[in-house]
Amino acid sequence: MSNENEERRYTPRFAKSAEELVFYTDTGQSDYPLYLTSGFEVRIKKKPDDVERFATFHVKSIRVLEECDADAYRKLAFYLPRGDKAVKLDDYVKAYPQLPLADLFKAINDVKATLYVKTLKVTYEIYKGDYEELISEADATVVVVYACPPYNDHAAENQKFAITHSTKKRLLSKLPPSIAMQIDKVSYIDKVFGRRVGTLPFIKIKFCLPSPELARAFDEVKKYLEGRDEVEVVEEAEGEERERAPQVEIELPEVKPQELELEPIAPVAVPTVQMPTAPTAVPTAVVTAPAPAKAELVKIYLLAMRLPSKYLVQDVEAKENVEIRKWEGVAADVASRLESIRRKCYAMIEKAFANVEDYGVWIAVSEEAVEEAKKVSEYVKKELSGLPQLRQVKDVEVEKLYSVRAVPIYMEPEDAKELLGAAVRHLSADVDELEARIKKAEEEQKKQALLRLQQSLEYKRALLDAFKRFLERLS
Repeated sequence: MSNENEERRYTPRFAKSAEELVFYTDTGQSDYPLYLTSGFEVRIKKKPDDVERFATFHVKSIRVLEECDADAYRKLAFYLPRGDKAVKLDDYVKAYPQLPLADLFKAINDVKATLYVKTLKVTYEIYKGDYEELISEADATVVVVYACPPYNDHAAENQKFAITHSTKKRLLSKLPPSIAMQIDKVSYIDKVFGRRVGTLPFIKIKFCLPSPELARAFDEVKKYLEGRDEVEVVEEAEGEERERAPQVEIELPEVKPQELELEPIAPVAVPTVQMPTAPTAVPTAVVTAPAPAKAELVKIYLLAMRLPSKYLVQDVEAKENVEIRKWEGVAADVASRLESIRRKCYAMIEKAFANVEDYGVWIAVSEEAVEEAKKVSEYVKKELSGLPQLRQVKDVEVEKLYSVRAVPIYMEPEDAKELLGAAVRHLSADVDELEARIKKAEEEQKKQALLRLQQSLEYKRALLDAFKRFLERLS
């Protein structure tokens, strides 16, 4: 039994929305940190030293705004905090029409449980990292419904818990299916202690209503945790819970981009193509001619890569025709580390390659990009090989499964101009966005963010200049 309790105590909790974060907030205390890791695991008071990136939600205060009329409850009110004012149950139903309170109150009455309701206001201070950069201060409203089953207060503890669990099942069965599913997600068994009666278990139902400010702050935290607040990282939204778009992760066997019309000229045969095949051509024709000859192909580097992600260690469960993805225990820690490796890879890649979304490819125009791709590939293999926990979750052949390299392709000049022009447009837009973000960071005096953005701008400008020079040579 002790092992079971120990396992239950350390079951990871994950919050991918402001509502879930508020739900996992311990409303019985205040003035404590609640950490959210890059894997979206919630850790109360325990600083996550095992991950590179996390956010801090400091629970600044919790205030009981109101509670139901004293006649509506009997046992629990003696042990729980009192509110600023007492209200009728009907007032709750009118005040929160978006919540199924009327059906819930009726079901609680049908199972003859004692009902008690109160409203809390939870105020958070939201920071990046370990109190490093304040994002904002925001609050949430929590409507807490308590249902205490009709057991004898002086009965044995295990008997009281058994009655409480069965009462919860009966309660859910008396609700419409859609409401029952909603209530089941936000309810659990809790307990209070009394000097004379011992443990009093009860059903606790928490309806969490984050303010718009908290919702916006949580979205900003998500961008920060996913690395999307930095230009070095270009990732899809976490809520999609899918692999990064295929155009970003191009496996080597798939590097036959029909959009670039490479079929007529196989890359293997390219080295045999020599300029003397056109003996009448003048050496300066490449510069003066408006359209170079077909043999004068343009060499560009295409990035072929497969990077690890948290989906490698996911546990997929099919429930009511819906796939539920889970990361628990060791898998949660491994998933967090994999996402950190992935972010680092994109930060390295974007220093030498441009992401051309119109074509769904990453390209480069310099020999340095080849070396940079090799460095990224070596980094991935080294990090994964040094991650022993990965073997506990999934047996992976790192050398075969993951690699990054730059593949030379040879294009018709006009096709190359079109591709390079698209790359220049995207890089120019990135530079404009960075300059705007730097201006905003200066106004808000965010020194750390400002330094990071300025470094990103230097890399992006240098890359843009390299692509512009290369394109000018083809004009």
